[in-house]
Amino acid sequence: MPNNIHQNLLIAFQNADLETIDALLIELNNSEKEKQILLEFVDSTDRDVQSFVYSKMYDHNGNDVIQAAVKGLQNEDEIVRISAIEIIGKQQVFEQLPALINSLTDSDELVRCYAAETIALLGAGLKDQLVMQAEAEQDGVARTGLYYALYSLGATEYLTALLELLDSESHVVVIRTIHHLMDIMSEANKDAILPALHDLSQRELPVSIKEVLKKYLD
Repeated sequence: MPNNIHQNLLIAFQNADLETIDALLIELNNSEKEKQILLEFVDSTDRDVQSFVYSKMYDHNGNDVIQAAVKGLQNEDEIVRISAIEIIGKQQVFEQLPALINSLTDSDELVRCYAAETIALLGAGLKDQLVMQAEAEQDGVARTGLYYALYSLGATEYLTALLELLDSESHVVVIRTIHHLMDIMSEANKDAILPALHDLSQRELPVSIKEVLKKYLD
């Protein structure tokens, strides 16, 4: 690694200059060295730097990245926790399923949502756990992940519950639900999903929801 890039990266990290860090990493053009630099700053006291580091680590593999992700599950920043969950899911770290189950009761609804979605990828034997959590969950965002996970694991009765979330007053819930419905759509369920989405498109909707529907229905 050219010393000047390394030194400039150190300075940029110390200054929490994320734009410069990103540009220097591109200039570095070395995946393994990039990973080592990111790992070097995984414990940064700057929350923006930590969030940046974890988001970038998603593109890397290896036990060192996994260990950082496991540690990130306990981070005080919900963005770091979400990134950690995504890393574990991407690398299919099945032995971390117990930690993901713990994340189903995280204080942040998006963390709970991502945990459920990742469990759907890794934990075919955890349907009962997800059912119990779905029954207890009060937040709509987290429910989108739980219902999607349960349907993906074969509990097809949760399609109805997922469709009902299209009536939520939260645009975040509705948008996540639309994405999930399109992800699970098949010949077996399209006659239930497509009419529901077309009905939704006829309502008075925020622009954000209209744009998502337009992407899928046009």
